[in-house]
Amino acid sequence: MDVKEVIQLFSNKDAVYITIKNTSHGDDDFRETLLVDFGTEKIVIKLAANVFTDEKHLLLWERIANEYRKLGYYCPLFIRSTNGTYPTVSYKGKKCIVWGEEYSRYRSAEELINEKFSDTHLVNDGYYSFIDDALIMDAKVASCHFDYTDMPSAYCMFELYDPSDKADETTTDAEKWLDVAKTLPKEYSSQVNRIWNNWLSARHELEKIYHQLPTSVFQADINDTNVLLDEDGNFKGVYDFNIGGREVYINYIFRQAPYVSTWNSYDYLEKDDLFLKRIFHALKVSRKAYSFSEIEKAAAPLLYKCIRPLWWYASRELKDAGADRNKIKQHLDLIEYEQTREIDFARHM
Repeated sequence: MDVKEVIQLFSNKDAVYITIKNTSHGDDDFRETLLVDFGTEKIVIKLAANVFTDEKHLLLWERIANEYRKLGYYCPLFIRSTNGTYPTVSYKGKKCIVWGEEYSRYRSAEELINEKFSDTHLVNDGYYSFIDDALIMDAKVASCHFDYTDMPSAYCMFELYDPSDKADETTTDAEKWLDVAKTLPKEYSSQVNRIWNNWLSARHELEKIYHQLPTSVFQADINDTNVLLDEDGNFKGVYDFNIGGREVYINYIFRQAPYVSTWNSYDYLEKDDLFLKRIFHALKVSRKAYSFSEIEKAAAPLLYKCIRPLWWYASRELKDAGADRNKIKQHLDLIEYEQTREIDFARHM
């Protein structure tokens, strides 16, 4: 099936202009977007061939978008083919599922920052000016405790997002760090083992209460490429539901808040306790629309110890240390500090 035939699945009109964007991530994750201009209207048609995009996921994403709209947030409508389905077609040698989306009324924060706000990056006092509204949106979703799916988000713990995964992402990140740490000289073995046992202990204790923690169903990706703003930079909604699903709310906050609060690079999060400060900020903002339970307050320190010390950047940082003994020791000491420090999360919840 060619591009014209794909478009005909959704409309019998002739396209005036078609823009094709390929956003694939390797041979096993094919993605292509068609921006179709019919002259009087535009639609977006997406094709995907990967393990996490199928009819079941599309129906979930459609439902998430509908629920967000009911809460007053803009999300582009999902568009089914003219026969009311999300069809699977042969396209460019791939077996692709196809769906349409309303052409967004608003632009992404990333696009607006690049074109209109490159001087300020829409940052005030170290945070995106729109991030609090996005966090409050998530808090409102959390307070609804949606339970219309058992499909987890990509942030899930103690279960698999992709059935082909060997472990959840938090565990995978920790194990990557351990693989690098095992290559260190023997003089570090005692501290490496201590760090790994600390991580296993925190995970074991967290697992005892994790499945009692409140959940909801989230879009789960409020980074600047997915947040939608009006031309003045005001928050309006979100799109892109690819990693959305059911999630423990407090896990979602801890996993996402440090990365989406502003545009700084990941290594910047290591400075001035910024990773933790952004979590505190997200918790405080979320209280405007959500009441944290006692079990969430109890879980917070354990969750932090599972996520922060051996986050995905830790393996890269240790690898980059090379044979520099000072950098290795500093790295290990910082991880152990994060594992053993006492943090009063409840005060911010």
